Amino acid sequence: MSLRNQVIGTGLAALAMARVERWLPKPAGASGFAVTLHHVRGNANDGFDPNGHLSVSPEFLDLFIAHHQAEGWTFVSVDDLVRVGVSGRPSRQIAITLDDGFADNLTHAWPVFRRRQVPFTIFVTPGFCDRTVPLWWEVLEQIIARKYEVSLDVDGAPPPLHTRDAPEKTEAFLLWAQFLTAEVDEDRQCAIITALAQAHHVDMAAHTEEAIMSWDEVREIAADPLCTIGAHTMTHPALARLPEARALAEMTDSANRIERELGARPAFLAFPYGYRAAAGRREALLARQAGFAGSFTTAPGGIGRSGSRHGLPRVSINGHYQKTKYYRPLLAPGLWRMRDMVRMRSAVLGN
Repeated sequence: MSLRNQVIGTGLAALAMARVERWLPKPAGASGFAVTLHHVRGNANDGFDPNGHLSVSPEFLDLFIAHHQAEGWTFVSVDDLVRVGVSGRPSRQIAITLDDGFADNLTHAWPVFRRRQVPFTIFVTPGFCDRTVPLWWEVLEQIIARKYEVSLDVDGAPPPLHTRDAPEKTEAFLLWAQFLTAEVDEDRQCAIITALAQAHHVDMAAHTEEAIMSWDEVREIAADPLCTIGAHTMTHPALARLPEARALAEMTDSANRIERELGARPAFLAFPYGYRAAAGRREALLARQAGFAGSFTTAPGGIGRSGSRHGLPRVSINGHYQKTKYYRPLLAPGLWRMRDMVRMRSAVLGN
């Protein structure tokens, strides 16, 4: 675990020990939380695991659910959570969401949800299920994991980098991820990761085939009344980097594709990446325009009486923090209300 993650873990443990959920003021109308996961599987332990934050074990998922049920939380669907949040009725509710449509959601997460009788939502990216869009961050990990040097002759790209051990591999991943997310647009990102994979003999299509559910598998899990299928755009772009018309098409096309495959139109959307630079107020308005009943970011916070069903927060269940104590402060509405008040005060003071 990196030094940064160790510091965060220490801070969360300290907040948990202080039982901040007991003494922080509770915002009026606070109802609950949406939490988000990606992979549910065993984690890598070879020292190079740059996407490890996106994986939790089935055992931890089961423990997370059992612990919070014992603490008086109720697990609900996203629809139930959002309706209660808009009404402002106080409750302690959690809605579990999973992004992208990974195959391990079917093989490892679904049995946990069935055993515990817990509702869940999978936000599906049709381009992944169609095998037409690469999971660039996982392809990049595969390339770097297999090679002792990584390079591509592209303007602005990182120079040739040694990747002989875990620290070198991690540094290379961070440099390439920064380049692909901040220095090139979405179309060039796809072209570059394709060229990089070809240059280093990594089969992107085979990876997607293994990693993502097929449409038949999506239909299988969607038949469970516990399951809600949501949309996650058509090709998983950072929507804020797209022109408005194209961002809207990403949303509507994904809903249309899911409806054709499943026979039901998804009511909810999760923005890919979901941080502020990837999805903001414009995207929330576009999601409403696209006809979704609600939309979610990955900005952390609780669902409360905001009057809006769009641009809602979610707390990430992070693979680096697979202990239930970490989520005691993270699922305390007062913590996020205090953060928002500090930000507002800083803005007013011009800091």
